[in-house]
Amino acid sequence: MILFAAATVACSGGTAERPAPVPTVTRVAADQVCAGLFPGDGGRALERVLESKEFLLRNEKRDPDVRDVAQAMENAYRSGDKIRQMPQSTCEVAGSGGRQYIPSAMVRFTASSKRDRFDLGGQGLQVSTRERKLVYLEYDCVSPRVGSTPDIPLRVRVLFQEQWQESKGEDILRPDYLAITHSAALAVAKELRCVDDGGLPARAAELPAG
Repeated sequence: MILFAAATVACSGGTAERPAPVPTVTRVAADQVCAGLFPGDGGRALERVLESKEFLLRNEKRDPDVRDVAQAMENAYRSGDKIRQMPQSTCEVAGSGGRQYIPSAMVRFTASSKRDRFDLGGQGLQVSTRERKLVYLEYDCVSPRVGSTPDIPLRVRVLFQEQWQESKGEDILRPDYLAITHSAALAVAKELRCVDDGGLPARAAELPAG
C-alpha cells in the first residue's frame, strides 16, 4: 500500500494539470464587420437578417475591410488574362444570437473583364434575386485608379448569401438582402473611384428589379 502511494505521487509529480485557456471571441458592431462595407442602411439590414446587435469575428482572413476588397479587385484587373486566377475577397458574418444555429451570411466579390475569355458578357448594372436566399449584383467600373476604361471596364460581381436555417426567410428579408449587397457594392465602387459609382444608385430601393 505504501509503495503504491509513493508510485502515484512520483507519476503525477505532485502538480495538478491546468485547464486549457478558453479562446476569446471578438464581438463587434455591424459597421465594424468587414469594416467599411456595411455603413448605415447596410449595417441595419445586417442586424435584421442575422437578428443580432453584435457580430462574432471567427476568421480574420474572412474579415477584409473595404480597402482590402478594392485592392483585390484592382490587382485582379491589372493581372490581365490571369484575372480568373486571382484571389477573391469573401466577407463572412456571424451573429451572436440563434438558438440551434449560428446566424451567418457571406458576401463575395469577384473581378472580371473582357480580357477574360470565359467572361459571360454582361454589362451595366444587373441584379438577380431568383435563387433562394441569394442576391447577385454586377456593375462595370471605369476607374483612373484601376486603369479600367469604357471599352474594357472592370466588372465587379457581388454575391450575397444568407446561411442559417432559423431566419425569417427571403419573402420577408429580401429588401434587407438587397440593402446589404448594395451597401457592400457601393462602398467598393467608391473606394475604387469608379466613374458615377459604377452606375449604382444611392439607395438599394432604387436598384433595378431582379
